[in-house]
Amino acid sequence: MRPIALTAEARDVLAFICRTQFPLSVYGRSAARVWPMVREQVDWRISRFCVPVHEVNIYRRYVAEMLKAFRTETGEPLARALEICVRKWTNLGLEPELLEQLLLDCHKKFHATGHQMPKTEPLAPAKKPGPKLRRKRKRTYAEALAKGRTSRRPAATTEEQSARHAEGIAQNRDISQKLAVLLKDRRVPGQEFIRYNAFAQKLGQLTRKHGGETLQLAASDLIDLYEAKALDADILRAIAQTLFGI
Repeated sequence: MRPIALTAEARDVLAFICRTQFPLSVYGRSAARVWPMVREQVDWRISRFCVPVHEVNIYRRYVAEMLKAFRTETGEPLARALEICVRKWTNLGLEPELLEQLLLDCHKKFHATGHQMPKTEPLAPAKKPGPKLRRKRKRTYAEALAKGRTSRRPAATTEEQSARHAEGIAQNRDISQKLAVLLKDRRVPGQEFIRYNAFAQKLGQLTRKHGGETLQLAASDLIDLYEAKALDADILRAIAQTLFGI
């Protein structure tokens, strides 16, 4: 992933987000509530840049990913996620000037809406009278398929899809176990396991879908993306080589 040079205005906004003490009011909201707040401004900005009709939805996908960051992150993690988002879509061929303008438009709207203040907590949590509710038994994947609670592939039976799902779970567990040994040998703190495991599982999915040069390119892009998320590049390459032979 190639680095990009953000404009001074965009850098100022990201620096302001890092300094912000309280999260934006849109933090924690659903996509259905946040998108209508900026839809009109986003469409106007895209039209001003004379974006071809067949590329409009691509920029909307970028906005949707950016809004997810606004809804789920705050402070420095939010600034880092927004910068990665701009880098990612710039390297996919979109116009960086338009991407940054959309970022500035959304932040201006959300900042004008307000920030959340800390809520006062009761001195003692209120306890509901009566017996506790019994926890329901968790539905198995096969039961969910049989009852239509999850989608089933047209060409596969319930038994075949359940077997493939169980095989995938076993492969993911095996990747996690091997990763834990590798990270321990390299003295990586235990709290970092989750982030490296997300990379390893994603790379495992790529190895099941691609091969040859396509897999090499996809793995390289994935390493660049997770390096941008502040993971160690040498450890990422060691995971790719040791666990998957890439």
